[in-house]
Amino acid sequence: MEVDTVINNCAIVRHDGILNAGLAIDKGKIVAIARDRELPSAGTIIDGRGNYVIPGVVDAHVHLEYPPGIDPESNIRRETQACAAAGCTTIVHLLAPADDIIDKAREFVGLYEKNAYVDLALSARIYTRENIRQIRSMYDYGIVGVKLLLPYKGSEAIWKGRVGGIDDGIVYLTFKEIGQLAKQGCKVFARVHCENVEIFLKMKEEFLEKGIEPSSWNEVRTRVCEEEAMRKCLYLASVTECPIYVVHVTIKEGIALLAKARAEGVNVVAETCIQYLTANTDNVDRILSKVNPPIREPEDNRRLWEALGDGIINVVATDHAPVPKALKNNLWDATVGIPCAEMFLPLMLSEGVNKGKISLEKLVDVCCFSPASKFGLTPRKGTISIGSDADLALIDLKKEAVIPEKPLYSNGDFSIFAGRKIKGWPILTMLGGSIVAKDGKVMGEAGYGKYIPGH
Repeated sequence: MEVDTVINNCAIVRHDGILNAGLAIDKGKIVAIARDRELPSAGTIIDGRGNYVIPGVVDAHVHLEYPPGIDPESNIRRETQACAAAGCTTIVHLLAPADDIIDKAREFVGLYEKNAYVDLALSARIYTRENIRQIRSMYDYGIVGVKLLLPYKGSEAIWKGRVGGIDDGIVYLTFKEIGQLAKQGCKVFARVHCENVEIFLKMKEEFLEKGIEPSSWNEVRTRVCEEEAMRKCLYLASVTECPIYVVHVTIKEGIALLAKARAEGVNVVAETCIQYLTANTDNVDRILSKVNPPIREPEDNRRLWEALGDGIINVVATDHAPVPKALKNNLWDATVGIPCAEMFLPLMLSEGVNKGKISLEKLVDVCCFSPASKFGLTPRKGTISIGSDADLALIDLKKEAVIPEKPLYSNGDFSIFAGRKIKGWPILTMLGGSIVAKDGKVMGEAGYGKYIPGH
């Protein structure tokens, strides 16, 4: 039997080990994993050149409808090109606020499937009791994770139609509803952005009254904000038996909180982001790097890498937000968010694998398998197994380059990592058995990416 494609002369990396084998692809699926001499004949043969093949990255934290007011179709095209160029084949997008979330999801999926280069899963924001009542219907549509954004309210509201934000009552009722659905067998969970905005607002007032700017966003939006909110959410999750997913952990203190909660029986998954592993107040521009939660300190970088190795942190994502440089003029008024998609995998390879902080298997675990598992996408995504989608990235761990001043594809036209020397790059990306990027250049076509419901 002849198949569509064979990749040989490579090693296959899964979350649970490395196989000295090649693979065969037919009709978009992986159909064989075997030594080269045992692989079937193929219409196309790709020489892996002795490199590693990993599952396509699953980025669990992406904002395509941001900043507010942008053209969503432009963002879908350009940001999914950025993902494809960097070895990412599936993203989890957080939908903009909506009263009827299913209608919003269908509308977005329609736009997405006309413009995208990689596949899509969805998450949704909870603001109101009516939103809470929709969680079961969201789950049926394939949205397994809903998000609670604790800090964005009052003067900090980003989506001005939601100035009221959410309070602890909405957090508690959301957790209570999810806890009940989980007991019924639904694999649904709550994602939480943990920051106490009231502390930040008073800290900001102090700086403004003195007429001075903080040395970094970290100085005014302190680690106390994150730690206090995380403690509260972990407690409320425990009393409601709600599966909880803590997004973008940045502080070393959070590691102990997560480990303690897990030991006490809380069903908690923890995510950090590439910027919190590799950027700190000593090595990035304080205005361009303004993001919530803030970029922290070198000691936090170190502890987060250790937590990946220890299994306390389960997922690494990007929180990719394609903010243009024109919206980053001064610290107080700069729009929060940074573009990270194109440097996600290169930085994980260079700073993580090649510097000995994590293994390749651990990279696949936290960037591919674990996020795919949590969002109900395995075994289709996040793994290299018979029957899985042929979503793959070919990795050259020896390739060296310098991060450019701005991304090649993203509408976010700057990089906080510009000028860094990187060793380790994705050199080919496949989605469903088709090459969508090679040597950093996108080769696929708009509209190839599809919505993949989770369950």
